[in-house]
Amino acid sequence: MATVEKLAVHGGPATVKARDHASWPDITDDDRAEVLAVLDRGILCGAESPAITGLEGDWADYLGVEHCIAMSSGTAALHTAIVSVGIRPGDEVIVPAYTYISTAAAVAHHGAVPVFCDIDERTFNIDPARIEERITDRTAAIMPVHVHGLPADMEAIRAIADRHGLAVIEDAAQSHGATYKGRKTGSLGECAGFSLNATKNLSAGEGGLFVTDDPKLFDIARRFSNRGEDVPNLRPGEFRIDSYVSHGLGWNYRSQELPAALARSQLRRLDYYTENAQRNGAILDEGLSALTGVTPPYVPPDRTSVYYKYRVSIDADALGFDGPAAELRDRLIRALRAEGVEALLWQVEPLPAYPAFRRKLYGPWYPNQDDEPLLDWDPAQYPVTVRVLDSSFIIGSEQRPIIIQDGALMRDYLAAFEKVLRNLDALLELPFEPLRFD
Repeated sequence: MATVEKLAVHGGPATVKARDHASWPDITDDDRAEVLAVLDRGILCGAESPAITGLEGDWADYLGVEHCIAMSSGTAALHTAIVSVGIRPGDEVIVPAYTYISTAAAVAHHGAVPVFCDIDERTFNIDPARIEERITDRTAAIMPVHVHGLPADMEAIRAIADRHGLAVIEDAAQSHGATYKGRKTGSLGECAGFSLNATKNLSAGEGGLFVTDDPKLFDIARRFSNRGEDVPNLRPGEFRIDSYVSHGLGWNYRSQELPAALARSQLRRLDYYTENAQRNGAILDEGLSALTGVTPPYVPPDRTSVYYKYRVSIDADALGFDGPAAELRDRLIRALRAEGVEALLWQVEPLPAYPAFRRKLYGPWYPNQDDEPLLDWDPAQYPVTVRVLDSSFIIGSEQRPIIIQDGALMRDYLAAFEKVLRNLDALLELPFEPLRFD
């Protein structure tokens, strides 16, 4: 393959100008007004505060579910979900090997055991065909993750859960507004947890949302997330005399008024952002599909993605590269970044490889735990996860995701891809330096 023009990584001009990117989250005057209104009211905390209860009602209505509790983080929402369905210490919960650590950490926080399951190569979600081999007499629940904003195969997962009498908890932290067979994620299991972290498609800076249709689960979650106390349903202007009676040992997972107000304002624009992300995803899909050795993310026809992350897969064989797939991945990321593309890695190992899950006592933090030798993990148990992570990368960073960019920038991204691939031979002549993560 002959060199056509000089790559930016070789000192040539970049394809994409840095100033062409928009930053996330998108803060507007309406957002600022909502936050200032909280300060003007002077009510800054409390589970029954107006912005918090307003957000809970807004999100329940948006999803079409009965109950919502605003919380301090997505991890808190998932931990609360674990408790609400009756998981006990020592129980096992099946989770995907590819996800953010909060999925498995929420299980471990309660003294339960996360059991990792390999993923589907096309959707990157938990593979239903591998779930039943992970079920034991200690299994109590399955926690699918709608990773990157694409719903997992919930019909297949629910069928397995029903056969074995297991609860289904949705980790919907990345999938605000995504649909599966016409229903929004968060309404497809016994309960679900969402994140409101600043990087998410629905942003509050930090925060989480627990949702369920089950009044019993709602009552348990309400108590657990509020230090074991019952939260009264107060009418506007009604006075509360607190007795602070805790009926069990709960956590202080309550939300706050300022982030709740920001999330309410952002929610009014969520569908607009989703449509923009899907337009940009379609532009990238069409252009990347025409390139040899490049595969855009797959979205099955029965669901929609909100493209929290856009993962591109690379076929080293098709590109004529006979070295390790991770080497080609890293070379392409460096070249694309030099061209101005927001290309990066997100998660570089399966969760079972993390030191946190290779310790004998990985639940609570304890002094000197780094001195303990790590237990082995078996990559052969998660071949798809390993292969996906070695041969793919993300387009769009958390600060500059595709949800907020314009279509012209996506077309510039495609031009950068084409330029890099035209000059692949020249790129491979550079000394290889793996990307560092420490």
